[in-house]
Amino acid sequence: MSGHLSDEQWAATALHESEEAVADHRSECTACQEELRLWAEAIAGARAEILGVAEQPESFWRKQRTRIAARLANREFHQPWKRWVWVTVTVTLVLLAGTLLSRNNAPPFPKGRSDPDDALLLSVQQSIQSDLPQALRPAALLAQEINHAPVARRNP
Repeated sequence: MSGHLSDEQWAATALHESEEAVADHRSECTACQEELRLWAEAIAGARAEILGVAEQPESFWRKQRTRIAARLANREFHQPWKRWVWVTVTVTLVLLAGTLLSRNNAPPFPKGRSDPDDALLLSVQQSIQSDLPQALRPAALLAQEINHAPVARRNP
């Protein structure tokens, strides 16, 4: 066997499922023997500590039960429906605020009044479309395209 034991081989060793080659390596390699000894000591120490803590007298466990019962009796349990009411109210307010704040704050242009720029443009277009000299006919074509462009944008 080349090198030391891999993690999988150590796990198999801990579960007593190691192969013969692994067992041979462990018996020959002093570094692996030392590591195995350190692991065994650590596990034995943890086991002794756990058993020592678990082997408390009955009075200790009675006091533990009494303390736990007292803490549970003093604890205030919240009712879950109150939390759902607060969540619902909060979400509703956030959505309402988002809707109101996301709107354009500019006042809408009154529909009864026309824009002076539009009126000027219409008068220029009307004057261009009436009896045109030969030199202004390209400008009339351009004005017609401008008139049809908003209609084309609205109706794709």
